[in-house]
Amino acid sequence: MSDGSDGAVFGEDAARLGRDLLAQGIASDVETVRERLSVLWTDLAIDIWLTSANARLDGARPIDVLALDGLEPVIEAIEIEVAGGSR
Repeated sequence: MSDGSDGAVFGEDAARLGRDLLAQGIASDVETVRERLSVLWTDLAIDIWLTSANARLDGARPIDVLALDGLEPVIEAIEIEVAGGSR
């Protein structure tokens, strides 16, 4: 029987740890996205773009795509935005 001193985390603590690790893992990708979009928008507009459904990402939120698929598909969506929003 464990007394809880083995360092294991459960429940909300485990979920929080997972979110924190994910955020740390994509922090540099988010910074790259912010740099690219700063030529078009304010920080607030970039925050909204990152957390809103995006048609160019099949309805996924860019922040989720960064976490699941990496930077490349998000950069492609940004390039479309920078070019005027259409292919």
